Amino acid sequence: MSGNRFLVAAAVALGLAAAPAPAGAQTDPRLAAAVRAAQEGQGDSARAGVERLLAATPTSDTLYPQILYTQAMVATSAGDMRRLLQRITVEYATSDWADDALLRLVQMDYATRNLDGAARNLERLRLDFPASPLMAQAAYWAGRTYFDNNQPQAACRWLADGMAQTRSDVELQNQLGFLYQRCDLRPDSGAAAAAGDSARRDSTGALAARDTTARDTAAGARPAPPTSSVAPGPPSPAAPPTAATPSGGAAGPGGAASAPARTVYRVQIAAVGSKKAADEAAKRARPLGLTVMTTRQGSLYKVRIGEYATREAAQTAASSLKAKLGGSPFVVSEP
Repeated sequence: MSGNRFLVAAAVALGLAAAPAPAGAQTDPRLAAAVRAAQEGQGDSARAGVERLLAATPTSDTLYPQILYTQAMVATSAGDMRRLLQRITVEYATSDWADDALLRLVQMDYATRNLDGAARNLERLRLDFPASPLMAQAAYWAGRTYFDNNQPQAACRWLADGMAQTRSDVELQNQLGFLYQRCDLRPDSGAAAAAGDSARRDSTGALAARDTTARDTAAGARPAPPTSSVAPGPPSPAAPPTAATPSGGAAGPGGAASAPARTVYRVQIAAVGSKKAADEAAKRARPLGLTVMTTRQGSLYKVRIGEYATREAAQTAASSLKAKLGGSPFVVSEP
């Protein structure tokens, strides 16, 4: 097979034409020039330049994994590309290029229908690089991988986290939202519950109000005029009637309404699948002198920082934390 056909096979394996690509870009001008040369059909020249730079660079140099990554991008075959990417994830697992390499491997596994391999690399990316700026892009591939592998709850969990982390990339938001429609159509989706889907919460509240009306009717109370076309359900004798205040809150002792809960804003810096990874993320944040808390929601451990009275104050803190910790911190509200 000719070199050009190898390059075509590698491009098809990556599947970049129909989906977002990793955000990593060569910072060394020599490597950036090599990538441009390969894209312009000068693959042999590009590979020769990268190989010369690799031979002249010590393996301990921080530039070395970036050279390996570039060598993978201009490789003549998908096999060579995979070998180089795997070398980065093993030998340079703490470098700035390991998360890029993992996401490229996910794309290659998905394109060759190795869905289990893609899932393994996705979970490694989540565990080892919870604050990576590539997590939103990884969520797109996770959604496709897990839906195709008949694991919709895992797909919806990833997509919900990805939509929460992407802010400025409108195209990526649209792609994630398109896939997430499949979660909205699943009444028992665990990811929808984890994401706090407002429509579903409103539906739950309506059902609770319906049951309360039914219980009051059974107890002889005069029901309030119906506000929806849904017929009242059967009474629930096991649950005592609940008196509702005009604001919709439950009445406290003596008929006084309880005070509304105060909303607290925090900055979330990680959402990971293991306690160990959450502890690592929290450990990096504690030297900043801020309150760090870890909460478990479903199968995820979420690491959050601070306690702010307004969303604006929390957003300012999120910008500061992004500069100090990296990743994609974002604001969450808690009642």
